[in-house]
Amino acid sequence: MKKFFAVAIAAGFIAAPSWAASITISFAGDDGTTQEWTFDGEGTATMGELSTSYTWDEEARKLCADIPQQGEVCATFDSVAQAVGESSTYTLSSGGGGTATITAMEE
Repeated sequence: MKKFFAVAIAAGFIAAPSWAASITISFAGDDGTTQEWTFDGEGTATMGELSTSYTWDEEARKLCADIPQQGEVCATFDSVAQAVGESSTYTLSSGGGGTATITAMEE
């Protein structure tokens, strides 16, 4: 579940996946864990060897991902960050949440 927290957060920052080739986000969960994920404009998120697909509903500010051994988990974001250094808080459909910050973007 902890790995999904980061995936969920990142999608909240990707308002229009086509505007960036990749975006890297640092995720600080309510449980004290921090992870860094990179998201591409094709709908794939990676952290080290872990890779998963995601969908993003811009109007609802909602990201959903199918996580191995967990099924579909969704995150709803309070706002959409769009630049390096910007942050957003999020709430997971499974409970919990945290804050995510964009650390890098490549076009």
